[in-house]
Amino acid sequence: MTDQKPKAFDFGADAQPAAEPAGPPAAPRAFDFGEAGEAAPPAGGPPRALSFDDVPAAPASSGMTAKAVPAALFDSEDHPAVRDALALARADYPTLFAHAEGRFAILFRRILPVKLALVTDWAEEPLLEQAALLQPITELVLTFTRMGVPALLDAALESTREPAGMFGKLFRRAPPPAHYKAVLTSSRAGLLQLLADSEVAMRKLEASAQNLGLHGAVLAVVASLAANSPDAALLDTLTQRRTLVQQAVRQAELSILQMGQVRQQAADLVAQISSFLTVTLPALEMAQAQGGA
Repeated sequence: MTDQKPKAFDFGADAQPAAEPAGPPAAPRAFDFGEAGEAAPPAGGPPRALSFDDVPAAPASSGMTAKAVPAALFDSEDHPAVRDALALARADYPTLFAHAEGRFAILFRRILPVKLALVTDWAEEPLLEQAALLQPITELVLTFTRMGVPALLDAALESTREPAGMFGKLFRRAPPPAHYKAVLTSSRAGLLQLLADSEVAMRKLEASAQNLGLHGAVLAVVASLAANSPDAALLDTLTQRRTLVQQAVRQAELSILQMGQVRQQAADLVAQISSFLTVTLPALEMAQAQGGA
């Protein structure tokens, strides 16, 4: 019996010799989608350059072309209804048409074809605008009346005259002319401000009245074109709306006329006050100074 050292781990079978590796392990692919890869270039050759020649072609057109957007029905003067309305406006309102042909065309494209809803609300915005512009005119007229400049100027001029008769000399206690200098100076400044404010207010009101008159002329032309319409409600609304617009235009004209008269009076008063302050009053003061000497 021979002595043998026991194996540290003896499982009853000798370990098989390890097989030699067949070659270096293949490098893992960066993106493996299951397709067979192209043959790798030779190990010794240069790397393959990137190629963009294999870009897929664009898909063929489906053959369906986009439909052209149809033009608006009344987007130009070429429409027969707009053309007829413009011809009638040129004949009935030659002066207005010569200055506002483009605006006529815009308004006709807006109201044609004639519908009851369009006529009912026609010129609503210009009417509201004019109502707002009439308020400053009214306030300026009231301001001029409350200033009482004519009476004040008359009193100042009266103070420069000698009292008539014995009783006038005895009982007259009127303030001297110099007493009115400060108040007349303030009144003149107020009148000048009123003239400046009223000029702006009148210019705006005149422009509004012209715009409203243009809307009224459009209604008149449309009423002529629709004279044979069987729609009685439409014809009645056309008449009522035309009457309303005409009344508003007339109201604006009267307000402009009234403001013009007030402006003329204010300008005359400014001239008279300036004459009193720069001519009459200095002459009186000089005469009093000479008399006292």
